[in-house]
Amino acid sequence: MVLLICVLVIFAADSALIFVQAEPVISFSVSGRNVSFTGAGFLPTDTTCYVSSPTSSVILSSACVVNGGTGTPYGGFSIGNVLSGDYVIQVTGNYGDFAQAIIQVDGGAPQFSQSHLAGYQAGSSVSIQVSGLLPTDTTCQLSSPSSPNVIIPGSAACVILAGGAAYGGFTVGNVLSGEYVIRVTGNQGDFAQTVLTVD
Repeated sequence: MVLLICVLVIFAADSALIFVQAEPVISFSVSGRNVSFTGAGFLPTDTTCYVSSPTSSVILSSACVVNGGTGTPYGGFSIGNVLSGDYVIQVTGNYGDFAQAIIQVDGGAPQFSQSHLAGYQAGSSVSIQVSGLLPTDTTCQLSSPSSPNVIIPGSAACVILAGGAAYGGFTVGNVLSGEYVIRVTGNQGDFAQTVLTVD
């Protein structure tokens, strides 16, 4: 009788372990125009990071730090005076790894520093200040949609400073007592209004 013995031999292939790195991600927490963020999945070798926007200058100021060896960046940034819309925010680690996310900005409505201009008479000089105009505005205009005569022709002046701020003034015309709408309009079509009371 022939005894047949089968031996099963398993050879272990000599292979290197393959590590799959999770794709970096970031998430936002918004409070007004201040945004905080946390990230995950960044390289554990990252020691520094920075925040940017590849599509615009939506970021006014920013800070970013990394918990060493964790691949977890966190920080925050302030939103500048930009048009309403969607903006790409990117957090980049010092080894070139990065994550992007979209933040939606609702531009604040332009507004006068005073909600009501009161106590003026014909011939009075009125100073105005407006904030929140579009950063792309380069000129502005003072007018009154309710009564062109409340502003003496040629007396209105308006200038734009950096950051969407406008300053100017005008002389009140010879009009009846009452309330008149005063408007400041940027050259991009954005505007702010307030009420002028003439005694």
